[in-house]
Amino acid sequence: RLQNRPLPPEARHCSYDGCDKPDKSSKFYMIEAGKTAGGQDWSELSGRVLCQACYKRFKLGGSLERSRTKPLAAAARRCTYSGCLRPDHGTKFYRIDKDKKAGGQDWSHIAGNVLCRACYCQYNRGGTLERVLERQPPSMSTS
Repeated sequence: RLQNRPLPPEARHCSYDGCDKPDKSSKFYMIEAGKTAGGQDWSELSGRVLCQACYKRFKLGGSLERSRTKPLAAAARRCTYSGCLRPDHGTKFYRIDKDKKAGGQDWSHIAGNVLCRACYCQYNRGGTLERVLERQPPSMSTS
């Protein structure tokens, strides 16, 4: 049984074509026939080598495909909405897909744009990027 033995340096390359960093992993796994880790069917991967990230993705989800989109590159992290107060700041940025349906809104006219989290949430809630700047003061009841 060889599963706990480290692979020789020449074999330390992830064989999944969609792997982002096929040579950059702290651990590589040779997939043996009959493997059942995570309750998955590993037969299609028998004899292949996977990096730790790809191995975990398959073990947990049964697929090597990413279930979510990758984060935007640093150069693309800028909100394209002209009314955004802080276009370079934000915890997350979203590239808008033409088929997006989130929040029940029609996103098609802003497809291809990048929104910061604040602008994305604004549009998702209200269907507009424009913010209401004046708020009504809370009513004071005199009971």
